[in-house]
Amino acid sequence: MSPADQDAYFGLPELFMPEYDEIHISVVFTWDIEKAYWLKKQWEHIAPVKIGGVAIDGEGSTFIPDMYVRDGVTKTSVGCPNSCGWCFVKQPLKELEIHPGNNLIDNNLLACSGSHVENVFQMLKGQKKVKFTGGFEASRITEKLTEQLRGLNIERMFFAYDHLASLKHLKSAISILSKYFKHRNYLGCYVLMGFKDDTVEKAEERLIEIYRLGFLPFGMLYRNKKGEFPEPYKEWRSLQHTWTRPAAINSFMKGK
Repeated sequence: MSPADQDAYFGLPELFMPEYDEIHISVVFTWDIEKAYWLKKQWEHIAPVKIGGVAIDGEGSTFIPDMYVRDGVTKTSVGCPNSCGWCFVKQPLKELEIHPGNNLIDNNLLACSGSHVENVFQMLKGQKKVKFTGGFEASRITEKLTEQLRGLNIERMFFAYDHLASLKHLKSAISILSKYFKHRNYLGCYVLMGFKDDTVEKAEERLIEIYRLGFLPFGMLYRNKKGEFPEPYKEWRSLQHTWTRPAAINSFMKGK
């Protein structure tokens, strides 16, 4: 999602730098705040430095295309009404101005009003290789919505398997969607791992289960606000390494 233009940097200043009036450091995750202030000191000799971003200022109430994100990434709403215990998105849902883009990173697009969703889909009709990277809430998938999705050039849509109760909604969603999106490459699913009393064995069972349903799972390893991973760290990271690589996932499942 990070910008890839010539004025985007991800570490220390280079030896020969262009002249800048101002340097902005955008912080996405809370555990990177300390690093951001360290980077501020390293860049202050280039130009005045400002620190901001989701981890500092929250989601905000506007979205500016190409600002701190890659070309094509867009966000038409912020916040979410669910307030899940493992999620850091706590602010109320708010619809934003719709800007063109093919990669939507809304926290919960389908929780928006019907008119807003329709307007977003209308914008997406002019886009190629549409990705719903922010994810869809499975319980909000309907036949009507699927008909709307059929009119888009979709590369992938994502869902989430964050807790056991969501499994029934995922089953219902794929039952509806698979009539038109039959290949699992269309249907990704973020699978939360390592939250509270989770174990490596339980997480792997969920990953296998969601694969067999027809989704391509992506293991998302939980980190707390300090950025700490669950223990045993090596086992969790090994599991994540396998279940974030489609080739490794398909190879693993051939033996099952």
